[in-house]
Amino acid sequence: MYQGPQSAACLRVEGSAELLDVQLLTGKPVELPADHEYTLVLLALKHLVLAPAETEPKSTPKPKSAAPVDSPLVTEHTGAKPNAR
Repeated sequence: MYQGPQSAACLRVEGSAELLDVQLLTGKPVELPADHEYTLVLLALKHLVLAPAETEPKSTPKPKSAAPVDSPLVTEHTGAKPNAR
C-alpha cells in the first residue's frame, strides 16, 4: 500500500529490456519488484507499507434463502368454481 504523495515512476527491471511504468497513488496498492532500489527507498521513507502475504481465500458460506411462505396456490382460491365442460 502506497502512503506517500501522488507520483509515477519508470523502473528498469533487471533481466528485462522493458521498463516498468508505475502509478503511485496515496492509499492504493502498488506492485513493485521487492529487491529494486526504488522499492527499498520507498520502504525506508515509510511511503510504502508491505501488504500481508496472500492466503487462500476462505469460502464464505452463501446466505440461506428465506424459507418459502405457506401461501395458497393460485388454483386454490376459496369460493372458486370449477370450469364447466
